[in-house]
Amino acid sequence: MKNYTLKLFKNNGKVEIVRTHKRKRFLKNIRMIRGQNDVKKAYIKISYGKSVCNFGCLCGFYNDGYYDNKEELLDIFKYFDGEN
Repeated sequence: MKNYTLKLFKNNGKVEIVRTHKRKRFLKNIRMIRGQNDVKKAYIKISYGKSVCNFGCLCGFYNDGYYDNKEELLDIFKYFDGEN
């Protein structure tokens, strides 16, 4: 099961964090981001769970990154989530 995390860094210094397991709910939160006026940067992380890595230890696998605009965030979400 995938875990989705979204952090919104607002211009007034506040950070809003959204965590969910549901893809539809996560996309709704991304689409509700208003223009650049209130959010200066967004962080997205999609965790795929834990598995045995090349070194033989149990490691968490995820994709993450910081993005400046909503269009970039939606595009990269499609790649991270596996939906093209």
